[in-house]
Amino acid sequence: MSAGKRHGIALFSALALIGVSMLLLNLYTPLMMDDYDYSFSWSTGERVAGVGDILASQAQHYLLWGGRSVVHFLAQLFLFLGKPAFNIANSVMYLLLLMEICALAGKRSKGLDWRMLMLAHAILLLSVPFFGVVFLWLDGACNYLWGTALALLPLLIAKSEREEGFFAMDSARGLLAVPVCFIAGWTNENTACGVLAAMMLLLLWDGLRGRKIRFWRVPALAAQALGAAVMLLAPGNFARPSEPSGKGLVMELLYRFAVVSYCLLRYAAVPAVLALVLLAVALRKKKAIRCEWLAVLGVSAFLSAYALCGSPQISDRTFTGVIALAISAMLAVFADMDLALTRRGVASFALLGVLLAGVTAGAVSGVRAHGNAWREQEARILEAAARGDAQVIISGVEAQSRFAMDIVVDKEPAAWPNSTLGKYYGIEIAGNP
Repeated sequence: MSAGKRHGIALFSALALIGVSMLLLNLYTPLMMDDYDYSFSWSTGERVAGVGDILASQAQHYLLWGGRSVVHFLAQLFLFLGKPAFNIANSVMYLLLLMEICALAGKRSKGLDWRMLMLAHAILLLSVPFFGVVFLWLDGACNYLWGTALALLPLLIAKSEREEGFFAMDSARGLLAVPVCFIAGWTNENTACGVLAAMMLLLLWDGLRGRKIRFWRVPALAAQALGAAVMLLAPGNFARPSEPSGKGLVMELLYRFAVVSYCLLRYAAVPAVLALVLLAVALRKKKAIRCEWLAVLGVSAFLSAYALCGSPQISDRTFTGVIALAISAMLAVFADMDLALTRRGVASFALLGVLLAGVTAGAVSGVRAHGNAWREQEARILEAAARGDAQVIISGVEAQSRFAMDIVVDKEPAAWPNSTLGKYYGIEIAGNP
């Protein structure tokens, strides 16, 4: 069997195994928390009944709550289409994010490397403490998995242009970057803005170096900036109620800088340390490192993290894009090492596969138990509604692993999320004290 055929079989096997594991995790993850809110139109207050309703809902959402219209459109679309459609689409999107990470890291001449795919999945599966929130929960996945994959697209376009790939072949293809970059800028406040700043610096760097700048890069960058502006300047960002911090401007910025720095070290430490180890080995072996592209990925991760200093709220899940970029930087060094696949290497990745299978089996079991616990509460609600009861008392479900999230309920029926749950099921809902 040829080396190419063996690689193809290994790549297909890796994609299939990862895809099936993600599909199982998605199947057992229930609708919860914000999913019930976004099942209703922000325009009419009624259940979303079609794409027209979603567009009207997002127009109102833009005015009242925030500018992440692209990702929240996706969330409402999947809530309309149903959880089964989301389970499949989300599993595919996770694979696409892995391939995007590998494409950002890899060399065009080498194609997609199954080893890099497994390494990217392993780091996400083993080290992300909020895996279930950003990759499995419907609303969270639309915001952070789908949002990250979209926000990173300008970097793929830049890499293609620099390697004389698809976007360098002719001007018409280059112009396709304009709408893509507009959507990429209109995704989330930190990854989209971090990538935008990195793309601006890259254009400036190319100009200072005298590198030929294809004409479409300027309108593509302008479209990306416009998308970010549409998101950031949404009236809802300013209308949304928020608690005053009580700190002065300088102290508030210093506090946010400290929090972002801590989170950056905590969440990107694994790929960053691995990248440094690989870089040290590569330099010792005098391997040629793509320093410029490595710097682009590193700067993008750094700027995506510190863009949060200007955000009204810093949460761990917003570091999903930073982690993806850090993994890309680590894998870029791995790709530059041009490691031959020896028997020892095959054995190492076989052991990694066994480890991932064990972790996945435990994750599936935990997510299934978590989902069943919440479905028991839903069954109580449905039974009470069928009996015509005026009220039902239910309990929240605490997450027992990083592959699930806490499902909370309040004691009072009028408080969130009880109020939305009551509207969703047509019965007053109270929580256990």
